[in-house]
Amino acid sequence: MLSNYFIIAIRNIKRRLSYSLINVLGLALGLAGSFVMGSWVWQELSYDTHFTDHERIYRISVSFYNSGAFASGPEILNTTLYQHAPEVELATRLDAGKPVPVEANGREFEETPFHADSAWFQLFSYEFIAGDPGTALDDPHSVVLTESLAEKYFGRTDVLGMSLLAGADKVPYLITGVVAEKGDPTHIPATLWFPMELSNSTNWTSAFIHSYVKLREGATLQQLEDRLEHITEQWVYPTFKTDIPYDEWKELDQFGLHVVALGDIHLDPDMRFEFQPGGNRANVWVFLVISLLLVVIAAINFINLSTAQSSRRAKEVGIRKVMGTARENLVLQYLTESVVMSSLAMVLGVGLAELFLILFENFTNEQLVNGIFNSGHQIVTYIAGSLAIGILAGIYPAFYLSQFRPAEVLKKSFGGGQRSSGFRNILVIVQFTMSIALITCSLLVYQQLRHLRNVDIGLDRNNVLTILNAKLLGKNREAFKQSVLSRSEVISASFNKRLPAGNSVWIYTFQSDRMDEAVSFQTFVVDHEYLPTMGLRLIDGRNFSDEIASDSSAVILNESAAREMLLQDPVGAVLKNGATVVGMVEDFSYQSYYDKPGPVVLKYDQEGYRLSVKVDEAGITDFLSFIEQQWNSFSPDEPVSYTFLDQSFEKLMDKEKTLGKTITFFTSIAVFISCLGLFGLAAFTTTQRRREIGIRKVMGAAISDIVLLLNRNYTQLVAISVVVAVPLAWYFIHHWLQNFEYRIEIGFAVFLISGLTSVIIAWLTVGYLSFKAAIADPVDTLREE
Repeated sequence: MLSNYFIIAIRNIKRRLSYSLINVLGLALGLAGSFVMGSWVWQELSYDTHFTDHERIYRISVSFYNSGAFASGPEILNTTLYQHAPEVELATRLDAGKPVPVEANGREFEETPFHADSAWFQLFSYEFIAGDPGTALDDPHSVVLTESLAEKYFGRTDVLGMSLLAGADKVPYLITGVVAEKGDPTHIPATLWFPMELSNSTNWTSAFIHSYVKLREGATLQQLEDRLEHITEQWVYPTFKTDIPYDEWKELDQFGLHVVALGDIHLDPDMRFEFQPGGNRANVWVFLVISLLLVVIAAINFINLSTAQSSRRAKEVGIRKVMGTARENLVLQYLTESVVMSSLAMVLGVGLAELFLILFENFTNEQLVNGIFNSGHQIVTYIAGSLAIGILAGIYPAFYLSQFRPAEVLKKSFGGGQRSSGFRNILVIVQFTMSIALITCSLLVYQQLRHLRNVDIGLDRNNVLTILNAKLLGKNREAFKQSVLSRSEVISASFNKRLPAGNSVWIYTFQSDRMDEAVSFQTFVVDHEYLPTMGLRLIDGRNFSDEIASDSSAVILNESAAREMLLQDPVGAVLKNGATVVGMVEDFSYQSYYDKPGPVVLKYDQEGYRLSVKVDEAGITDFLSFIEQQWNSFSPDEPVSYTFLDQSFEKLMDKEKTLGKTITFFTSIAVFISCLGLFGLAAFTTTQRRREIGIRKVMGAAISDIVLLLNRNYTQLVAISVVVAVPLAWYFIHHWLQNFEYRIEIGFAVFLISGLTSVIIAWLTVGYLSFKAAIADPVDTLREE
């Protein structure tokens, strides 16, 4: 019986080949987009979950002096945990090193190693293909590497006991372990591990080492957090040597230990000194919703085309019922057809998914570590999901078609296709509402990104080049700066220790005579050229001067810092550490587009180790060539490393750019699927109304009248979709924009553009069919009828 259903299903698919192709292609596109987006979501949610007992592993980080949270923490933390935290089974430390030269097998390479203590491979369950993870890093001159590095260095993986040389001094290290690579997503991009050299520091306000702990069986996160609170009160608080009671001191946010579950590190808000940029939990859920919308839009196509053809299949149903076929058998027959079509769509969707993956990765710069179909769980999920979609999408058509009464059908009094048109119209509205909402959100995200690039943030981020390794110039630093300033395209140049949108953090404590307690402030250590180089705007007082000796203890405040210090006229004020306020600048953004610019103190110092140069835009290309040549003459041993300030600010928008590109990419797919369904419906409707069109033309109707007649219904449906989509899109994008300090105002124009675009797309989709029907010879049409 089941095989008979399949045979009949294949025959029916062949008989209505054009509609079947539209259905299969629509479902395939929806599934392909969902496969790609679902795989990306799967990857984002599975970071670090491949480690054994990952649910018991946590990272402990620190914050101090109102400087925000760091991903790293103090070296003393692990020692204290072992001594005073019985909940902790294992604790380990890791630090990312700087690029170093590595010599192996007579060849030289440059690598960025990680430094770990001896417990690292005991806590983290890397798979060793050679060596003992329990002792691999016990010796201070041991090294562990991945199998790909072993292949790269020696051309093989059986390298246990071999040596490599690392660093400028070519220190020998013995290979004690080789780690397998499975491509599992992790926030730790390590391929080479050296033993960690500890300094036995007892300083709690430091953030140089990443600390991880594994809790004992049965221990809870709450117990760990309570223990950290106890450690803070008993061992950290006394080191601050303050008379403020502990409870009040905690309220000042002078120090805090923060616990993050291993599986949450990638998606939690970025802290300073992360090993690599993290993800965004909100984006993950947005992308998951988009992947579901794609499937829903494709399923709506299936339902609409199936019910639209009900009049064609009504006679079949009537004959089957007269011959004694039970309704449940008819339902099973039509569900079989639906599953067959969804299976075909799944096969086609697999191929399209591989194509979409290439386009998606190139378009958004997001990478899928393991591809789409490398996980058994994913493959089973996709197959089961495809079959479920086929069943769910076929339920309504199956029950709808199987309810026809034989007497009505065989008497040709059946009007099922017309009776179902109301439901089809609702589905078209739902479909286009989703597409229009996606179009609108895509446009608004684009507008917000453009706004962030052009908004006034209190400084000029354009054409500012910073040489990051200027400290290598040594005693030649001033001569190099003067050679730079001799160029006609150079406006100014500044040695400094901190850049806006940079990773470095400088914190100093200041107190005015109006403040009860000293407060820690974000501090920029700069010279007298920093303000013109960065385009900071002085609104009171003066800039630093290299000709005024007393400026060695001078500071400049921004507006927020002046308010924080309760200084209405800050210029001339002498702070309690002896610093004199010589000027005040406008607030400027220095670390995020999400937050208001905070209090900042600019501290005078001419010994900065970065050189920032403001260059005229017209001469930027020639200047880059000059910098390369000039650097080689002053510091030939290491290449110059530089960045542009606008690029640093651009990186602050990486997650938003990914969101915008992803929405745009999948919006295009959603709109195409919607148009595909609309085309199928229009083709069917036009065929059904051929006689009416012929009669109208005989009665004198113009071609334009026929085209308008056939398009009017779809225009009305799209218009209703616009009305429904506008508040939905406004609601979601309004909440998204609330995350930004600098944000656009949502204007009516974007909704008008989205609506007009949707109407134009709908007209283009059905226009060809309408025009073709309108120009057909009515004699031929009526003769066929």
